[in-house]
Amino acid sequence: MVVLPLTPENTICFFGYYDKKQLSYDKKYFLFLKVAFQNRDPQENDKAEIWIGEIKTKKYQKLDETYSWNFQQGCMISWLSDQEIIYNVRIEKEFFSKIYNIEDGKSKIVDSPISCIYPEKKIALSLNFSRLAKWRPGYGYVGVEDKYEKEKWPENDGIYFVDIEKNNKKLIIPLAKMLEFRKEKGINQSYGWFNHTLFNKDGTRFCFVNRWKAKFDEPFKTRFITSDLEGKEIYDLIDSYLISHFDWKDEKEIIVWSEIKGEKGFWIVEDKTGKIKKLSEKIQKIDGHCSYSKNKRFILYDTYPIENYRYLKIFNIERDEEVIIGKFYSSPEITGSIRCDLHPRWESEDIITFDSIHENYRRSYLLKLNLPF
Repeated sequence: MVVLPLTPENTICFFGYYDKKQLSYDKKYFLFLKVAFQNRDPQENDKAEIWIGEIKTKKYQKLDETYSWNFQQGCMISWLSDQEIIYNVRIEKEFFSKIYNIEDGKSKIVDSPISCIYPEKKIALSLNFSRLAKWRPGYGYVGVEDKYEKEKWPENDGIYFVDIEKNNKKLIIPLAKMLEFRKEKGINQSYGWFNHTLFNKDGTRFCFVNRWKAKFDEPFKTRFITSDLEGKEIYDLIDSYLISHFDWKDEKEIIVWSEIKGEKGFWIVEDKTGKIKKLSEKIQKIDGHCSYSKNKRFILYDTYPIENYRYLKIFNIERDEEVIIGKFYSSPEITGSIRCDLHPRWESEDIITFDSIHENYRRSYLLKLNLPF
């Protein structure tokens, strides 16, 4: 296996989250953010430059800049096609997203920031990034006032369905609707938010997490929810409050890291029914950013630092075998909301990309796999 640096040497660069592709569909280009620092959270006037690189020539070109970014998920930059990308921006005191054509440099504004997209249908989901900045540092954006800041479970804010082509949005799941579910003790006195939206493989449903807490210095609780695109068929799937990373296996099954009946690990959860089964006894029990390969034969994931090293792993489902494909030093000073997780991303059946700080600055890398193991 060969690890190749993607982004420029001695320059602080990264891509973002594990649920998006860094490489174009034709594998000619890759996207990344370039920033001036890595040891603190971005403030209102801190920008990130948006760059594109060509894999074959290693030529780089600046495309734009944005003030809507963080170290965990960047600016949600995503490929709509081999010609168009979309990413979040701040214009004056509002958040939007921008579609940019890499061939002719033309762009247009979409009146909502995006949290995830389904490119084939030109649809997206949106949420309140100002609320996230307050209650989940590292995942929101600063610089825009939260109109619902004083409301614990707003009726008029939540998850929005966005039609990218028509440039319109609709509130489909208000935060207040979450109070209809398990009716937990003390939840009405807590502040709720949404995060981590993700469409299923055919773009007919999506999942997300609902989190809440009453005070900044206390741990949050988490629900794992799925919904149709109208916010009508909603399911609270897992009877647990410790739920982390996930990925759709197909249209109805999801891999989720969670603690269920006192046991932590990766589980397979069926949408709507809530049927749950353990993935394997051979896969790590600790949390990691997980995703299925397109052929469903492998699962890619990472670890948080273990003695200052982050491990990159693949699980071979047919062999029921976990393989470590790399480990990378992670500076203990870069932690919390500014940490540099690997966030490994499947780009094809034999190519992954990831971010790392093992050279003491953020950088994106490409790894060519030799599968099967």
